[in-house]
Amino acid sequence: MQVDFTKVLKSLAAAHNLQLLCVAAPFDELKKFDYGLRMALDPKMDWENLARMLLEDVPPHTLVLAEDIFELKYALFTLPDQPETVYIIGPWMAGKRSPGSVQWCREHLGEDGEKAIQQFYNGICIMNNDSLCVALSALLAMVYDEGTFRVVQKKAFRPFIFQPDMCAFQEPPFEKDLPATMLEQRYAAESAMMDAVSQGNFGAALTAFEQLMRFRLESRFTTPLRDAKTTLLISNVLLRKAIQRSAVHPYYIDKISGRYAVLIENMSDVDKARDLMVDMLREYCAYVQQYSLKQYSQLIQKVLNHINLNLNTALSLKSLAGMCFISPSYLSYLFKQETGQTLTDYINTQRVERAARRLQNTDDTVAEIAEDVGILDVNYFTKIFKKSMGVTPTAYRKQLQK
Repeated sequence: MQVDFTKVLKSLAAAHNLQLLCVAAPFDELKKFDYGLRMALDPKMDWENLARMLLEDVPPHTLVLAEDIFELKYALFTLPDQPETVYIIGPWMAGKRSPGSVQWCREHLGEDGEKAIQQFYNGICIMNNDSLCVALSALLAMVYDEGTFRVVQKKAFRPFIFQPDMCAFQEPPFEKDLPATMLEQRYAAESAMMDAVSQGNFGAALTAFEQLMRFRLESRFTTPLRDAKTTLLISNVLLRKAIQRSAVHPYYIDKISGRYAVLIENMSDVDKARDLMVDMLREYCAYVQQYSLKQYSQLIQKVLNHINLNLNTALSLKSLAGMCFISPSYLSYLFKQETGQTLTDYINTQRVERAARRLQNTDDTVAEIAEDVGILDVNYFTKIFKKSMGVTPTAYRKQLQK
């Protein structure tokens, strides 16, 4: 099986919450390599000259770990079969900005300019590059002849030596465009997370959340714990709106959002915030998978919601048709056409599934559980349960206990 090496590199970069750019002629991608910092500081930047220097200063068989004058770090390399393409992973930072960087910005850009620069830095991933370097070195060593690959670190990396056009600092767009660029990326990650949740895709939602975690928000309240709670409460509202788009009934939405609102407010350790957010993503996605009715017409959505919320009541084709002001035969036809099963089969399936959960999670008698799912005749309940599950309710509970 052949492996796409570029996809492997992208996966490695994504695992560290970093971008991977493949820079080749006509070098349009190069403007994105630092999330637009140089483009904002120097609108007249010579990108072709920067690309030429990169091709000259990133030797073959070499992984260059470089740091620029903004204290941003990058990994740069070429591949044997693509000598005219420079791969760039980054940027990231080893820690907070140095006092010298802050002071330089204040002296040359003023307080408003420094605030804009700080918002840019709030979107830069902070990490130790050891794990990335080890993994990347192991991968790249595989594509070069044995003994020819090397790793070099360059703090004064020639292509990244940058003297911005100071006159650009006096232009209003600088103080707006740079923060706006980072905000656009943060909102894009947030939107991707919401879209994934609305589709019930936990894997994609978690990936988007990890990208969102790259951004550090300024403290707005008295303590980090209060900031974390506020962020989680906002996320809870957004997730609620996301699954609402998938036609999940408000009953279920209110149930999950209310429960997480209590969990968030009761959180006492700021270090638990990330785990709680992951739990929220997982469960909201599960709700979409279980309760979304987006694929059905509004009429069938109404019927399904009424059934699911009233399983403990008498449910008949005639009463449900009357609720929708249509004939029983037409409802039966529509229901089978959209769901692939008869109305009676669907109701029985939902009752059996709820009963199975009760058998697993409670000590209630079979008769009590049968009544709770709307069946007063225990013998009939046992019959439909065995037809669906293959065993009687009593035998099912014994299997679970074993």
